[in-house]
Amino acid sequence: MNAFIHFMEKRFIPVANKISSNRYLKSVSTGSMSLLGVIMLGAIFTVISSLSWEPYQNFLSVTNIGTVMNYIPAYTIDLLGLYMAFSIAYCGAGIFGIKEQALGTGFISLVCFLLLTPLTENPEARASFLSTNYLGARGVFVAIFVSLITIQLMKLFVEKNITIKMPDGVPEMVTKSFTSLIPAVVIASLFGIVKFGFSVTSYNSATDFVYTLLQEPLQRLTGSLTAFLILILISNLLWFFGIHGSMTVLPILMPIFLGYLADNSAAVAAGEAVPHAINFGLYDLACLGGSGATIGLVTDMFLFSKSKRYKSFSKIVFPSGLFGVNEPVVFGMPVMLNVMLLIPFLLTPLVITSLGYALISMGIITAPIGILGASSLPPLIHGIVQGSLSFGIYQLFAVAISMAIYYPFFKTLDNQAVQEERLAQEQAA
Repeated sequence: MNAFIHFMEKRFIPVANKISSNRYLKSVSTGSMSLLGVIMLGAIFTVISSLSWEPYQNFLSVTNIGTVMNYIPAYTIDLLGLYMAFSIAYCGAGIFGIKEQALGTGFISLVCFLLLTPLTENPEARASFLSTNYLGARGVFVAIFVSLITIQLMKLFVEKNITIKMPDGVPEMVTKSFTSLIPAVVIASLFGIVKFGFSVTSYNSATDFVYTLLQEPLQRLTGSLTAFLILILISNLLWFFGIHGSMTVLPILMPIFLGYLADNSAAVAAGEAVPHAINFGLYDLACLGGSGATIGLVTDMFLFSKSKRYKSFSKIVFPSGLFGVNEPVVFGMPVMLNVMLLIPFLLTPLVITSLGYALISMGIITAPIGILGASSLPPLIHGIVQGSLSFGIYQLFAVAISMAIYYPFFKTLDNQAVQEERLAQEQAA
C-alpha cells in the first residue's frame, strides 16, 4: 500500500494537478457551468411535456399547452452551441487575464461561431437560413474551439496594446467597444478565411469537419461503459488523495455530455428512447452522496454508530450527503488517505453504475435524460427530475447497495473509536 501511495504522489497526482489547473479546460468547464440556468430551464419543460400518461398528453394537445412547452427546449437546449460560443469566451477572458474585455471577447466569439455555421439556401424563397442543427449539439466542439482561439487572439492584441485609444471622458462602454474593434476586425477576417477554406473541401464547413473527425469519435469513446468507469475510477482515486477529481474528469466529459443532453432531450420530446444512457445522470449516480458514492457511508454512520465521535459527526455529514455534498466526510472523517475506506470508496461507484447501466440496457429502468446541475438533488427526486421515475427508484436501491459495501469497513472504524473512547474514560478515571 505504501508503494502504491508513493507511486500516486510521484507520478499520477502531478499530472492530475496540471489537468485540473489547465486554463483552457477551466474556461470550457466554467463557461459550460454558467449555462446551468438555460439548461435546467429547457430540461424542466422537456420533462414536464413528455410525461407518458395518455390523458395528460391529450390535455396538452387539445389545449395547445404542449406546443407552448415545446418552444422552450427549442430555444435553450437545442441552441447550446450558440450559447457556449459566448459563455466560454466570456468566462475564459477572466481566466486568461483580460477580464475588462470579457464582454467584447464573448460577442466576437459568438460572431465567429455564426460565421463558421453553414447557411442553407432556399432558391424558391430567395433566402438563406441558419439550421438549428449546427447551433446545438452538433456545434458544441466548434463553439469551444472558436471561443478558445478568440480568447488567445484578443489576449495577444490587449497585451501588445494594439487597440484604439479613446480620450478621457468617453463613457466606459464606448471605450471598451472601440478597444475591441481592431481585434474584432482581425479575428473575424481570420475566421472568414477559415470558412472559405472549408467551403472548397468535401466537408463544406468547419462544423461538419470537426463533428465528423473529432466529436463523433469522442462520443463513441465516452459512450463506452468501460471508458466511463475508468474515468470514474480516476476521479475517485484523486479524491482519495485530496484532489478535486471531478474538476479533472468533468472538463473532459462536459462538452460531450452537453451534446448528449441535446440529443436525449430531442428524443424524449419525440416520445423516443434516450439514445445516450451514459450522461450526466449516470455520472450523478456514480457520485450519489458525493464522489465515492458516500451516501451509504454517511447513512451507516447515522444509523449504526456506537461511538460518540461518529454519532456526533453523522449529524453533520448525513444531511449534506443527502444533497450530494461530501467534502465534510472526505476531509473531516477523513476518507482522504484513509486506507480502511479506499476499497469501498473506489468500488461502490463502479458497482452501482454498472448495475444501473445493465438495468437500463435490459429495459428494466428508463435512462435519465442527462440534465446538468441536478447532482445536488436527493435520491429519487434526482431521478424524477432526470425524467425517469424508475431511475429514481433504482437510486434508492443504490443507496442500500452503498450502505452494504461501506458497512463492514465503517464498523471496523467505529469499533476502534469505541475502544479508544473507553480507554480514554478508564485513563481519566
